[in-house]
Amino acid sequence: MYALKFTTSLPLFVLIFLCANPAKGQIQQIQKELHRLPLFKDSISLVNSLNRLGTLYRTRNADSCFYYGMEAKRTATTIRYRKGQTDADHLIAFALFTKGLYAESLELLSDVLSQYQRLGDTEKIALVYLDMVRVENKGISDREKITSLLLKAIEAGIKTENDSIMSEVYLTYLYQGPDLSEDSIRYYHEKSREIANRYKDEIMLIAIDSWEANQLVSIGKKEEALPLMKQSQSDAKRIGNTKLEFNSLATLINYENNPEKKLEYLYKAYEVAQRSGDKSLEIYILNNALEVAKLLGDKDEIIKIYVELEKSMSAEWERSRKFMGDYVKYNGIQHDNKLLSEKNARRALWLIIISAAASIIVLAIYLIMLRRSRKAKEQIETINTAANMQIIAMEEAKHQAVRDEQQRLSQDLHDGLSSSIAGIGHQLEVISMDTDDPALKNKLAQLQTEVAKAYETARNKSHEWFTAADEREEQSFAQRIKLLTDSALPDSRYHKDIHIDDCSVLRVNVDTRITLLRIIQEAITNIIKHARANRVGVLIYEEADNLILIINDNGKGLGQIKSANLKSAMGLQSIRRRTRYLNGEANIQSDSNGTEITVSIPLLSA
Repeated sequence: MYALKFTTSLPLFVLIFLCANPAKGQIQQIQKELHRLPLFKDSISLVNSLNRLGTLYRTRNADSCFYYGMEAKRTATTIRYRKGQTDADHLIAFALFTKGLYAESLELLSDVLSQYQRLGDTEKIALVYLDMVRVENKGISDREKITSLLLKAIEAGIKTENDSIMSEVYLTYLYQGPDLSEDSIRYYHEKSREIANRYKDEIMLIAIDSWEANQLVSIGKKEEALPLMKQSQSDAKRIGNTKLEFNSLATLINYENNPEKKLEYLYKAYEVAQRSGDKSLEIYILNNALEVAKLLGDKDEIIKIYVELEKSMSAEWERSRKFMGDYVKYNGIQHDNKLLSEKNARRALWLIIISAAASIIVLAIYLIMLRRSRKAKEQIETINTAANMQIIAMEEAKHQAVRDEQQRLSQDLHDGLSSSIAGIGHQLEVISMDTDDPALKNKLAQLQTEVAKAYETARNKSHEWFTAADEREEQSFAQRIKLLTDSALPDSRYHKDIHIDDCSVLRVNVDTRITLLRIIQEAITNIIKHARANRVGVLIYEEADNLILIINDNGKGLGQIKSANLKSAMGLQSIRRRTRYLNGEANIQSDSNGTEITVSIPLLSA
């Protein structure tokens, strides 16, 4: 009958934009968040606060929602805070939708959805699906796609630990889902109310009452619907929620057939839209009010509505112009973010290349050090083997001296004692032949037998000692040291200067020579391991009844021995300990030009 007719979809989706807090509570939260904003010192907390502000402005002011979303996106992108970027994109997508940029909003929501799925945030996933339903309903209105999105929202929502969002999801499914059987309608209606009651969600309870009123109107039970609609309007006004209040008034407008009464409700809805700050909603209501005024033929009302409509359209134009400026900035941010991402990608590539090069260099250094370590180990093993061989040879020489003494004793035994015994035996034989006394002859015969045994024993022992003694020529001490250094320090890498006065070691015993050899071995081991030298000198000479041993190199010096050079310190301690064992003194001097070890041992008096 009349041109003015509100569809149920508009009131519903005004409702779906609601936040979980009443308007007064929102204002307090906004003021609190704005007060805290300058106090944040870390960027992540700042981004989270900006996103909270944008969320609070979703139901109040799309421009503010867009502004805080952009600020959060800019900061989050700079610090690479992925979740902060995703939350900001969600706010921006919602603001684009409210400004009629449906395609852009859907594209951004798709990106946001994939990010929340990667993060596993099921509650945010359900919210994104609901936002996509809103965009599809206002833009393309593909019923099958909307139903599919709602089913996905249900699937995501039931996985959340806090299922309070499911009250809104189920109610949205009742409004925008497919045609349902009475049992299905009853099921989703009861589930929505049960969850809203459980969480004491007053906003959703008012929205459910509004839906019930619409259902009663749709089946012709207007008289039963009227008290419920008025109660919904009263409750929405009480909690200060302009969107819910408008939703209830829209239901009353559709219910009312009287144009004058309808125009009265339209004016009330216009006041509510003004309080909400939604200029597009104001324009929508004024256009519908204009149609009713024209039907009534009330010129004064028509003029008044035209004046208000011009004001609202001018304000909306100004807001749209500002929004377009912000949208241009947003695109600039997106472009900057793209450039930043490309820059970060190049930087990451360079970091990978540098890291790989560094790894190769470290590996090469490690292999070189390993090779050097192996060579040093081989050299040390060689010097140890050579030293041990030389010491064995010296020990053998020591035993040879014992054998020489045995040979001398065997000769003395053969030439002296054996001859004397043989003479005694001969004299006993002569005496026995000269006597006629049988008893004496018997005693002399016994003595001759014992003397013969003694002679045989002395003769056998002298032969045994003489045979055991084997002559062996001993190497000089200088030759032994030369063999030791040649085996450990190859001529290709070291210049060696070895001077040994063999006469100076004539007055020291074999044990002392072995100890000197061990000291030289220990010093050369330290040179191989730590000094990095290429010149090594060994000098032994006699000075003022002292044997002097000097070992020097042109390496990097000992410096301050740290824990890493503990083995080097132990080597030096071993040299000092061996020197003290010989009643000598050890002096170690070292600087950056090399190290010199001087050992002084007192010689035995001649």
